[in-house]
Amino acid sequence: MDKAKSPSLINLAVTALIFIAALTYGFIALSTEDPLWIIGDFEEYPESIFLNCYGQTSTLLPEDERFDELVAKVNAALSTRKNYDSLTMSELTYEEYRTGTTGMILELVYSNPIRIHSFYRFFANLDSIVIPLDGRHAITSPIFGRANGQSTAGSLHYLTLPEVRSYIETQGLCTKP
Repeated sequence: MDKAKSPSLINLAVTALIFIAALTYGFIALSTEDPLWIIGDFEEYPESIFLNCYGQTSTLLPEDERFDELVAKVNAALSTRKNYDSLTMSELTYEEYRTGTTGMILELVYSNPIRIHSFYRFFANLDSIVIPLDGRHAITSPIFGRANGQSTAGSLHYLTLPEVRSYIETQGLCTKP
């Protein structure tokens, strides 16, 4: 005779846990419009990098021998844990970052729209990422997004951005005056 399986509390708990996890994943995927929000890796490749080093501006292109390593350092930093903040870069701040003499600012420009996967919906369809490494806002290690010539809402904050700054300085791309 076949003995029917009796319900078990462990099976119920496992089923409930799977259901809650799937529901949470689905809710976040719908609210961010990103089914890959759970992926933390950032592996985008920019077409150029703009660097404002205390008023001295330069553009790095893929032909530069330091370009790939700098992209790898930025991508590694952006693949780590991130925190969202409502701090948004104004157009005045963006102009200050591009032309000012008081900071070290990195801007990565992409030919195709990119997305930083996270459970924040604001970092989609970006055509550039602005990273202040010294000066205004740099102490909180933020990145700002831009899309279609406009700043996007909020910023993401990373603990590993000082490693990007260190690489820029050790490669002689920028040193504080």
